[in-house]
Amino acid sequence: MEQICRGIGPNIDVRSVVKQISSTTAAHEAGANRPTVDEVFDNYMIDETLTAPTPSTIGIVDDVLTAGTHFRAMKRKLSERWPELPIIGIFIARRVFANDDPEGF
Repeated sequence: MEQICRGIGPNIDVRSVVKQISSTTAAHEAGANRPTVDEVFDNYMIDETLTAPTPSTIGIVDDVLTAGTHFRAMKRKLSERWPELPIIGIFIARRVFANDDPEGF
């Protein structure tokens, strides 16, 4: 994901500041047992070695937005660390069409 973010522009500051404390089951594989925002939040930590210099804006980049659980948990964690900064979400998804798609996608 960092490589994709760096492709946005030559001067973009890309840092994986939020770390997951322990490995979890992927949300899409958890079925009815998807984690709550609080559970995801409690499993996140800020890597203080990556916090300087202070950013001016934070963009959270994720592969897809479904229920928004991970985004909301990460935004809350980052807002605790930098309450004065604007935080936005950027979601990247890909849809694969059947071979018989008339548009050829």
